[in-house]
Amino acid sequence: MDIFQYWDKMKQTSGYKHPDDLVVLRELEDDIKGDINFDFPPGPYWGPIKSAKIVLCYANPSINSPSIDTIKCKENVDVLMNQLKGTEKYPYKLNGWGKWFEQKAKSLFPDINKEQRLEQASHQMAVINLIPYASENMDNLASIANCLPSSWIAQQFLREYLIPKAKEGEILLIMCRSAHLWGLKSSHGSENIIINKTRMGFTTEVKDKVLAWRQGNL
Repeated sequence: MDIFQYWDKMKQTSGYKHPDDLVVLRELEDDIKGDINFDFPPGPYWGPIKSAKIVLCYANPSINSPSIDTIKCKENVDVLMNQLKGTEKYPYKLNGWGKWFEQKAKSLFPDINKEQRLEQASHQMAVINLIPYASENMDNLASIANCLPSSWIAQQFLREYLIPKAKEGEILLIMCRSAHLWGLKSSHGSENIIINKTRMGFTTEVKDKVLAWRQGNL
């Protein structure tokens, strides 16, 4: 079962917990300490990850006041659930998602006109999260990061699809956060696998590499 078939199973359940995760989430309640907000639709990936040329790897979706307001609207929730198809552009028009994406696009697409940057980046760049559930911080979730079946699927997708495509030169894979949890702390000899060694934003070296790759491949 691939990651898209896996998340298609969400149709079989109510709420925003993947059915395969239910037992584990219940058994690990003491470790999670209530840090996960299950009012948010799951975010295993955002953007057209099936076709994206640049993929950013993160730990899990974050929460802020704008995003909390955004999910109160059913139309916005529908937009987020449609992301599970893996073909939709990044939902940068949603409050709580847009500012974060704008910062990433500004760093990695600096040569694109500001008015066109977000739209172009939303079609070419995608995000994958190790844990699909949203929280204000990752501290209490690190201990369960590799315990959820949904995280296993993300790991499988990274190893069987994203890393091979990067090694073949088809995509640029950037490990942005929690490389130790993903288990990818080196480039494996590939120029297309980049380890971003900063917690905030991107290093100058990473930005330069991405710009050069984009100008030569997109």
